Amino acid sequence: MGNRQRIAAAVLAVTALVLGPAQATADPLVRQVRGSAAAKALARVQYLDRAAPLARAVAAEYGIPASVTAGQSILESSWGQSRLAVNDLNYFGFKCTSAGPGPFAVGCHDYPTTECTPDCHQVQALFRVYDSMQASFRDYGRVLSTSKNYIAALPLAHDPNAYVTEVARKYATDPLYAGKVIRIMQENDLYRLDAPLP
Repeated sequence: MGNRQRIAAAVLAVTALVLGPAQATADPLVRQVRGSAAAKALARVQYLDRAAPLARAVAAEYGIPASVTAGQSILESSWGQSRLAVNDLNYFGFKCTSAGPGPFAVGCHDYPTTECTPDCHQVQALFRVYDSMQASFRDYGRVLSTSKNYIAALPLAHDPNAYVTEVARKYATDPLYAGKVIRIMQENDLYRLDAPLP
């Protein structure tokens, strides 16, 4: 049984436990909820199918834990569903700098965003635009491995939780950022991405 079938079976089993088997399959609202829950779960599986090899490639090229790369991409892009990810293939929320979009991005796009400094407020910012998901992931690897903002995280690469905790100090203005990424890594067993491939 593949991942998609396991997800559909799990959704049906939970619905049947709550409502009883007959109602779980007969009620149109239940079918709709079950369908949307299954669709959401399937979209997440599909996102990880695409992101996992890219996260492992970032680990191989730049020494960043694949679990952290995948976890940050999930948080930053809402499982690849954010406007920034869909429109501009930006999976990490990278902004353009005064020097421009950088070596991997192909342009900049203006979006509203929330900054917490320390109070949270809306601002307009220019975000990087990429021509592929791979370019977004490679840019992430380049930035985290070369920027002085993240140099203190490099020796912690063997410990994904410590690594992302250190990265979060400069990566985001959200004081809960590291905890959010760690929770995503735990809930989705992303640490498995750090293990060598068989």
